[in-house]
Formats: sequence, C-alpha cells, structure tokens
Amino acid sequence: MESMIVNGVSKELAEFRYQQISNLNYELHFILPSDKSKTIDATALITFSLENNDNPIILDFKVETPIVKNIIINNKQVNITVEKEHLVVPKEYLTEGANKLSFQFVAGNQSLNRKENYLYTLLVPDRARTLFPCFDQPDLKATYELSLDIPENWKAIAGEYGKTTLQNNRKLIQFKKSKKISTYLFSFVAGEFKEEIYNKDGFEFHMLHMEEADKMAQNIDKIFDLHVKSVQWISNYTGIPLPFNKLDFALIPPFQYGGMEHVGAIQYRASSLILDENADDSQKMRRAKLIAHEVAHMWFGNLVTMKWFDDVWLKEVFANFIAAKAVAPEYPNIDHQLQFYLAHQDRAYVVDRTSGSHPIQLHLENLNMAGTLYGAIIYSKAPVVMAQLELNVGEDVLQKGLQNYLKKYAYSNATFDDLIQEISISSGKDLSKWADSWVKEAGQPKIFHSRLNTDSLKISYNSPYKSQMIEIDQREIFLNMRDTVIELSKNKFPLDQSGKGYGYFIIDEEIGSFLESNMQNFNPTERGIAYGSIFENFLNKNVYFPKDYISTLIQFLSTEKNSLLQQMLLSQFKEVYWFNLDEEMRLNLSAQHLNHFKQLMKIADSKPQKTFYFKVLSQFQHKRSEFSFFTPYLKGTSKDISLNEREKVHLYHHLRLEGLHDVQLYQTIKSNLKSEYYSELFDYLLPTTSQDTIQLQKYIKDITKVENRENETWVEYGLYYVNHPLQAEKTLDLIKPTIELIIEIQRTGDIFFPYNYLRNSIGMRTEKEVRETVNRYTFSFHTFKHEIPLDDKLYDKIQQNLDPVERRSN
Repeated sequence: MESMIVNGVSKELAEFRYQQISNLNYELHFILPSDKSKTIDATALITFSLENNDNPIILDFKVETPIVKNIIINNKQVNITVEKEHLVVPKEYLTEGANKLSFQFVAGNQSLNRKENYLYTLLVPDRARTLFPCFDQPDLKATYELSLDIPENWKAIAGEYGKTTLQNNRKLIQFKKSKKISTYLFSFVAGEFKEEIYNKDGFEFHMLHMEEADKMAQNIDKIFDLHVKSVQWISNYTGIPLPFNKLDFALIPPFQYGGMEHVGAIQYRASSLILDENADDSQKMRRAKLIAHEVAHMWFGNLVTMKWFDDVWLKEVFANFIAAKAVAPEYPNIDHQLQFYLAHQDRAYVVDRTSGSHPIQLHLENLNMAGTLYGAIIYSKAPVVMAQLELNVGEDVLQKGLQNYLKKYAYSNATFDDLIQEISISSGKDLSKWADSWVKEAGQPKIFHSRLNTDSLKISYNSPYKSQMIEIDQREIFLNMRDTVIELSKNKFPLDQSGKGYGYFIIDEEIGSFLESNMQNFNPTERGIAYGSIFENFLNKNVYFPKDYISTLIQFLSTEKNSLLQQMLLSQFKEVYWFNLDEEMRLNLSAQHLNHFKQLMKIADSKPQKTFYFKVLSQFQHKRSEFSFFTPYLKGTSKDISLNEREKVHLYHHLRLEGLHDVQLYQTIKSNLKSEYYSELFDYLLPTTSQDTIQLQKYIKDITKVENRENETWVEYGLYYVNHPLQAEKTLDLIKPTIELIIEIQRTGDIFFPYNYLRNSIGMRTEKEVRETVNRYTFSFHTFKHEIPLDDKLYDKIQQNLDPVERRSN
C-alpha cells in the first residue's frame, strides 16, 4: 500500500480501489457564507461496499492544511492519518460489504472559484479532491445527495432539482439524489444571480446569469432554443433520451473555458453566449456549437465516461463531432464542410506541425498531470479521425455502433478499445490497426501534390495505416502508401474538397500560383482549404517569403466576403504582419493600405462586414495622425458600428502599446463601462501596456504569487500585451522568470492555463535569445536533478509554443 500513497492519484491506486469499492454514495452539506474570506464548513457521509477489509482505504484530499474532524467509521469515532494528499482509514475499522464513513471538514478553496457575490465549483480533471475528501477517479462513479446552506438572496443550481426552505435569513436547498456520475462532474453554482426559466414543449431549463436586461433580451430566446434543439437532435441520433433529470446552466462572467458539461448544471463563459448586434455568422455558429458540444457531453462523457483520463479525448471527440452534426440543420446557409475544416484541421495543425506534437491518446500515470492532456490534438484532430472513420464504415454503421456503445456502457465507463470493438462489430471490419495508427501515433501525414502535366495530378502519401479518404473533382480518392495519379485539367481545384482530409498538403510552385490567381473561382470550402494549405506551406518555407506573402494576404482580405474565412485570414495576417515583418515594413504597408480599408469599411453593406474591416484597420494603426479615427468608437459615439465593452478594452490597450492614448479618453471609456468585470479588467491591464520597464517587471513578479493568478484569463491577456512585438525589446529579460514559473502554473492552474500561459509569453516572441533561454531551462532537467521534474507532456507544450519562435527567427 505504501507505493500507492503518493501525491496525486496514481493509476496503481485507482486500479486497486476500482477492484475494492462499489455502491458508492456521497451525502454532502456545505454552508456557504456571503463573505468570501470566511471558511466553508461542511459535512460528509460516504457509504460504500468493500470487496474485503484486508487493506486500509485511501481517500483523496488535497488542501494546504486539511481540517477533518469528528470522524466516524461504522458507528465508531476514530482517528485517521493524513499523508501526501490522502486520508488513510485503518483496515481494522472496515468491514467486508457495507461501510459508512462520516466527518466534518473545511472545504478546500482551490476549485471553489469564490467571488464577492457568487461561487462555482470546477472540478475537472482531478479537482474534486481539492474540495472534499473523495475517491477522485472517473471509474468510481457514485450517486450524490447534496444540500447547500446559502444566504437568502442567493440562488443555486446543482446536478438535481432541489427543495428550498427558509430559516434565519438563510436558505437551505436539499437536492435530490443524483444518478451515478464521476467526481469531476459533481458541481454547484451559487450566488446573487438573476434567474430565467424556460418551460414549454416538455422542456424545463433554469438559467442563472448576471447580464443586463437589454443584453439578455437580445439573446435569451436563442440560447434556450439552441439547448432544446441540441437535446432533440442528439436524443434522436443516439436513440437515448436526455440521460439525466435536468439540464440547467449558469453564465459565469470570467469563466475559465467556453463551457463545462457538469450534469444538470452546465457552466458557460457569459461572453460566449451573449452576442451583440455586430455578431457575424462565425460567432453565431461558435455559440451554437458550444451549446451543442456541452449538451452532447450528457451522453458522451457523462452517461458513458472514460475509465481513466488517458482516454479523456473520447468524450471530447464525440462532443465536437456530434456538435458539428447537430448544428448543421440550424444554419442551412452555412457551408458546414468549411466550418468543420476551420474548427478542426486549421486548429489542430497549430500543434501537430510542431516537435511537441503527441498522439491523441497519451499515457498517464497520475491524475495530477491529467490537465496536460488537453489541447488541440484531442479537441480538433480527434474529430477529423472520427470523420474519416465515418467515411470508412458509413454514416449509418457508425451511428449504430455508437448507439450500441452508449447502451452497453450507460452510467459506467469504457475505453477507446471498447469503442472500436463496438464499431468493428457493427461494420464487420477489423479497425484496430487503422484506429491505433491514428490515435496512438503522433504527427501530421504528408501529402505531396504536384502537376505531371496540364491534365494530370500526382498525389504521394507516406502513411500506410493512416489511410484516409479525400475528394478531388467530386471523386473520392483513397490515400495509403501508393502514389495516385488522376486526370485533372489545370483549371480544376487540385486539393481535397471534402474538408475532411488531414495532413500537410505540400504543393509545388505551379499549384501555389494557380491557387492564388484563381481564388475567387473556388467555393468557400475550397478557398478555406487553399488558404490553409498555402499558409502551412508558407510556415514550412515551401512557398513565399514574408514580404511577398503579406501582399497576397492583403489581397485576400480585400476580396473575401465569407465571414468564416475573413476570421481565418485575419489570424494569418496578424501572424505575418506582427511576427515576420520589421517596423519599417509595417509602417510602409500601413501607409499603402489604411485608406483602402477605410473605403471598404465605408461601402460595406452590413455591420458584421464593417466590423471586420474595422478590425483590419486597427492592426494598421501606428500614427498619432490617425488616432482620431478610432476615438468615436472607443467613446461609443460612432454611428456605423458600436463596439462591445470587451472590444473597447482591448482596442484601447492595443492603441496604448502604440503610444496612442490620453487621460481624457481613458476617463471617458472608464465611465462608460457598465460591467464591473470589464471595468476592472480595463485597469488591470494598464501596467502591461505601459511601455514602462519597471511596471512590466513588477507585473511579471506579481504573477509569481498564486493569489495574483486567480483570474487566469486576465493573466493570459496581460502576458499577451507584455510580450507583444511593440514591447519586445523591453521585455526580453522577463522570459527567464516567465518560463521558470511553468511547473507552478501547471500545478495550480486550470487545464488550459499552462498552454495559454506559454502561448501568450514565449509563443509571442521572435528572438533567438528566447529559444536559447527556454532550451537552457528544459535542458537543465536532463542534466541536473530537480525537486519537481519536468513532465514529458508539459515539455511538449513548451515545444509547441517554441515552434513559432523558431519559424520566425529562422
């Protein structure tokens, strides 16, 4: 047993407990004070069955100073030991069969996300143990009986419906017993929220939020409608009704992610669902997909859960894959092939092109490193693999296989191999080698496209088991080890048209020139694939130098009208403009094109189009003489488009980096910010755009303290501005303390924070000195013994964000 008592939750411990423990129920009571500085007192009654009592049981509880008292085991008051983030219950107090364990404790604060007037739990992947003592592993599913004692003016939601009683200016909510769920899905939200209720057509949803009435009025019907349609579509696809008793949700102002799929109490970042009048199709589609993604998790992840977090991608791949299918009927005028490509390949390549790439399925020895598994490979590459699997076996066969999988493992756990077995049975094909090659091996396949002559195209492919299907000239092309030669006249689109092909599509100069000169003759999906392929070839230095490519991008930005593609091009433009050109080249381009984009904005026939050109213009703004153009938008007095508060905050700080600001404008914007969140963010960012070396150094020093990283999104914004090219010379020396903090960032931060921390620090740089500093840091772990080693998966994230630095500095 000693080998199992280590920090975190080891796989060895989890496997042992899975064999020993069953029939698990948690009865939890939390007393939530209105003052966030006060502790949260709580009680627990845990009942479970033991296979035998030959060994002690080990619960997980990770808090700085554990306070657990009045411990009663099977009606006997006892003492237990606290060791390496665990509570150890001696075997002599346990019995074979049914056991009861009760205690009082002070709830841990790390994952409570306590604000001035509300709080919410966020326990993924292994953070339940930071809130209450538990068996924190996904395959020990349990039922929960929760009660909350909260201030009378607070509202709360959790995994089940609750019964409320009032007493002594307090409110007691006793929630019904839940169905079986994993610890990371247990959740509650409580605070001074407003509540909206939807109750018709057999659906009842409760939404908590803190939005202004006019913003909510513009969005509420669509938000509820998208939830209804997602539930209906996914229920029909899976053949299983919503598997839990309720589907409530809360809109959290500074939420860490887009959303989190807690059973009965989904949490969303408010700005992801509350859109303004300038929202274009891409923003509306992102909202619809986010909602469908979180709803899909009720089946894929919550009903059937991965056995261990090395298969966390299973729940994410199907949430993304199913969400893409579910929203398609809602937007018949959207090019869904294009949307799929932009949401998946375009994002996956950012990681998969790097030396830090990794397989979809990763080995995991301890849950305390589970957060390092998350990223573009599981969220974006894995759905493409599922799309290829669907092409391999057929839509109906895949659907049948998934239905069988969900029914077989309902309210239980499964592995990737279990899934492939069910689909293999449904299809009559042995898919194991194909699936293992895509899922258990890293990297992009390479697909070489070249013209043999004016009427034929040669495609070379080098990945035998990663076979895939692409489409050229409306013909399906099966790619494996063989070279493929097809008849294709030189005026036909020479790349994949399906939006489901995956890899680095290497093009020769003739194809690159053809794509550039014929772009407006292609349909939106073809243009998206062409833009993406040209960009990949540019990054790999196969076509174009930066000064040539930026002219091509500006041409594309001027002529492209599809809102999804405009956002793609703007992202590519920012990369080339800010990180591949020097200041003189930027000033020259601004002088050449600023008035051109002003004219495009003036004649644009819709607010989303005007907003897009305004975003382009904001990149070109470098001179005081043009500053007056932006001030009406910042003050809210412009007549053509209006900026939301988030856009005003970031535009102000972007211009401040250029030295374009004044005290009066600051005061006007500050007084016009109605949201407390954005008002505080506005001031928080001031040191990071100050161009003052002392303030910049102080900011980096301040975020070394965990209490100053409470709002991780703000830290990401701050790092972005600190490391922006306009401040690069001043902040080069800050890279060393920034990278030296990464292990602590991983230990204390939420799952996406380590990658985003790196992306907005070293990932913003161009200097060779940054490469040298980071490489010295990582090399030291191979040369010298450190108290805490650098985990391989965290090392990969460093390499993923060092990759763009290497490409730029070369």
